[in-house]
Amino acid sequence: MTTRGPSKGVVLLKAAGAAALIGTARALAGGAAIARDRRGDEARARLRSSDEKHAKRRDLMTYGIGYVFALLLTGAAFAVVTWGWAAGTTALGIVFALALVQAVVHFRCFLHVDLRRSSRDDLQLILFSTLIIGLMVGGTLVVLLNLRMRMT
Repeated sequence: MTTRGPSKGVVLLKAAGAAALIGTARALAGGAAIARDRRGDEARARLRSSDEKHAKRRDLMTYGIGYVFALLLTGAAFAVVTWGWAAGTTALGIVFALALVQAVVHFRCFLHVDLRRSSRDDLQLILFSTLIIGLMVGGTLVVLLNLRMRMT
């Protein structure tokens, strides 16, 4: 019996798998950016170092904080209604207040709209969002009140 080594296809498959694994590890560790910088742009690599990492980290923290606040506000509104912590118009007022706070959280954390000197685009975004929300709430109330009137 003669023993043969692995076929060319198996060797090629193992090499492709190893290259994919190394590429994935480099991409996760930021090695792809380092390899790209080694090819030539030393000046760009110096400018980009800690400022971009800090900005990316700050953005991810903002998204994470916004996500947690959105979950907490949604859970609080759900708890007020489901477990009856407040009754009638008080519950409605609490849910509306929580919805308003959640809209502010979405504007600040996800859309990156500051309350400082806002630009014209930010103002148009806020006004358009307010218009759409007003139309949706107003239309819903019209439909519900119409159905209530027909049922009595």
